[in-house]
Amino acid sequence: MKNLILSLTILLSSLVVSANETDPKIYGYWLNNDSEILLIQTNNTFSRRSQSEVLAQGELIIGDDNISVLRTDTGEEYTLEYFLGRRRL
Repeated sequence: MKNLILSLTILLSSLVVSANETDPKIYGYWLNNDSEILLIQTNNTFSRRSQSEVLAQGELIIGDDNISVLRTDTGEEYTLEYFLGRRRL
């Protein structure tokens, strides 16, 4: 079952449509070490799921090197730092 989920995640990640607002590499399906799937959609919403339930969902504001997160399920707000690809000097 885990192999099926992983295969579907990879397949669906390759089919994600890129967005014009920001770097398209951030959108799609992400799988963590706990087999939780994070889906970041091009309308800047997200959901994080285990195999049986939704663990978090909300909205994102994507900046240059950070993501502001507003969880609509709990009302929490926080900022995450991220980096994709090479940094330009």
